[in-house]
Amino acid sequence: MYKNRIKDTNNNFNNSHLNDFKNKLIQAIKKIKHEVDECYEEERDTYAEALDVEFKFDAMEREIQAEFRNIHRFLDEEEENDIERLRKEKEKRISLLKERERKISMQGRNLERAIETLNIKLREEDSPKLLKEIRELLQRCDVNYIAPPPVDSEVCSGQFVGPIQYRIWKHMKASIYPMRFDDDKKMPPQEELEKNPRCFNYYYCVMGRESFFTGRHYWEVDVGKKTAWRVGVAREDVPRGEMAVSTTATGFWTLSLKGGSIVACTHPKPTPVRTSILPTRIGVFLDCDREEVSFYNAVTMTALHSFSMENMDGPIFPFFNPCDTDNGRNASPLTMFMPAL
Repeated sequence: MYKNRIKDTNNNFNNSHLNDFKNKLIQAIKKIKHEVDECYEEERDTYAEALDVEFKFDAMEREIQAEFRNIHRFLDEEEENDIERLRKEKEKRISLLKERERKISMQGRNLERAIETLNIKLREEDSPKLLKEIRELLQRCDVNYIAPPPVDSEVCSGQFVGPIQYRIWKHMKASIYPMRFDDDKKMPPQEELEKNPRCFNYYYCVMGRESFFTGRHYWEVDVGKKTAWRVGVAREDVPRGEMAVSTTATGFWTLSLKGGSIVACTHPKPTPVRTSILPTRIGVFLDCDREEVSFYNAVTMTALHSFSMENMDGPIFPFFNPCDTDNGRNASPLTMFMPAL
């Protein structure tokens, strides 16, 4: 009986101890189940997040493709417009030259007919009547060759090609960053300026520090609402003092605003530059290899004028003339900009 009591006591003790551990197991299972639920929930959230990220990247890819299609479309249109503009100018020039050729040919035929008529009369027998007819015929056949007005057949690529990449880039609303001259820089004494053969001592002119021998170069000059200005390029050996002529004949290739109109400073007289609006910024494109310099309305990149630099010898410098102040109406400075991507 004593042994049975001990056995019951052991059984009660073991059962109690076992129940405690079973409860702990149950709690552990519940905790793990909670972790499993949390794990699966996190898995679902991650799957959904992956789908969302995939969708967003796919959407961005479609957006990039659409933007590039727009760019390609824009570039195709720009190319088509440029080619069309080039072809129209080509047809115009060729048409003018062919018309001139036709007029010359017509005069040639008239002259040949006059020769034939005179030869026929020359072969007739001598008579008083013939003398009178020859006199009258000579008056009628007094035909002179009058050359038709010449046609400008010079083709400057700057008017159609020029800084084409920058022009297209600018049309696409890109931005440029200004590089301005240092207005606060201390000027040398007047005596030094007068002794320096490189300084202009009669006009308000300045040449750029950097010169160009080869390659293609582009810069812009902000002219704002100035009433007068002159910008372009010049040879190093141009006269610095009082100049009777400052045109292409003396090594200047420039545009000038005067009296509300823009002219190209050509020799022997200026060439009017047709433009619907006065530009506030002038683009200058120097192509040393082609020996050309072209000017643009830098806001719209519309071509203004192109020079063929036939007498380009030595280095070429940017040239600027802000002109006189015009009683304060033209006091604004010229500012140079270098485009940067």
